[in-house]
Amino acid sequence: MNVNLTPVIDTICDYEHLIEYDYNNKEDQIFITKELKTKIFSLLDDRELIKTALRQVLELKNSDIVIIKTDGIFIKIFDDSSRHQVAKEEKNTIANRYNGIDEEELKSFYTNFFTKEENGDFCYTVAEEFVKTYFLEQQIDNETYEKNVFSYIQAIITNKLLAIFDNNSDFFNGFSGYIFRIKFKEVFGYIATLILKEVARSSPYMNEFLKYYSQNIIVVGGEKYKVPVLEAESGLKWNVISILSIVKIYVKIETSIQTLKQDMGEIDDELFEMQMGDLSPVEYHTLLFKEKEVLEHKIAKGMAKMGKYRDSLQLAREENDRAILTDKIKNMKQDMQDMRDKKAQLTSLMPKKNILTKYSELEKELATTIRLIKAEEAILAKNKVAYQSIKGALIKALTSKKQKL
Repeated sequence: MNVNLTPVIDTICDYEHLIEYDYNNKEDQIFITKELKTKIFSLLDDRELIKTALRQVLELKNSDIVIIKTDGIFIKIFDDSSRHQVAKEEKNTIANRYNGIDEEELKSFYTNFFTKEENGDFCYTVAEEFVKTYFLEQQIDNETYEKNVFSYIQAIITNKLLAIFDNNSDFFNGFSGYIFRIKFKEVFGYIATLILKEVARSSPYMNEFLKYYSQNIIVVGGEKYKVPVLEAESGLKWNVISILSIVKIYVKIETSIQTLKQDMGEIDDELFEMQMGDLSPVEYHTLLFKEKEVLEHKIAKGMAKMGKYRDSLQLAREENDRAILTDKIKNMKQDMQDMRDKKAQLTSLMPKKNILTKYSELEKELATTIRLIKAEEAILAKNKVAYQSIKGALIKALTSKKQKL
């Protein structure tokens, strides 16, 4: 489908004053304000075509990166010619990891564009995809894992970055290496957590995978190798059996707490929806009930007073006195009727019994849920030290390789 980009291009040109060149005093950055972004998107709601239009207007190179964000559009000018061409002998160096891109340039991009607010769960999604693809689906063995784990993870990071930002594989191959380096522990922390969840589910594959780390010495091709061990910082060593007993309890309780907290949130939402203004149905009922009591008291006093007026009217002989008393009785009758009407109105506004009952039940349910959460959290706390020890040992093992003896 051919789309006419002329209106978008004309708009960009007409509102060039809304484009900030040398953004943040950096010659390699351009910022298109939210105002202009809104105008552009009102004409065309296609991110890729908008990028195409911007590339035409601003005469961007294929290597330049266009990033569409909530508060505007950022453009990173990337001079591919400045990228160091990595030689074969540099295969295991920083230069290779960053695809020949200067680390300061990657750091600048990270600081300016990789915001925590927009990418807070990035590392978790990387770990989740790795575990799902290579453990749960492909069920790779330990040898394949040790040989390829870092390249697998960096490839996942690269693909996610390309999907989030722009299709500049040269830059993002380097940037993925930078992200992986600074988020290394975080990514493997999530991987370890996801593995332990599978262990808690009694995954035969995952248990077998972890048994590798209890072998100490293995022979491969006639050569002896020392295998990474599941050893905590304290020196305590773990194996699948000892891990299983702790992890099953911990994950079960942790899952239970998450479920209870979700239940608590739902109950709290339901209670909030039942609010009447700033008051709960019970508080509102109490408020109206007190107002009714005040009216009933006033009505009772008024009735007594009106009775006295009627008695006085029967005894009055002077026409003027009778007229005054008659008028007072008439006014009082009206006041009494107004109060009765007000009382009836308050009665109609009072929450129904079933509402009060439901609210009371929900409050009790909420209190019970909170007590259960506290009890479960106490159990979790007792197992947390052991669980963290296991997780730390697992991270260490997962990031190590067998050593030739």
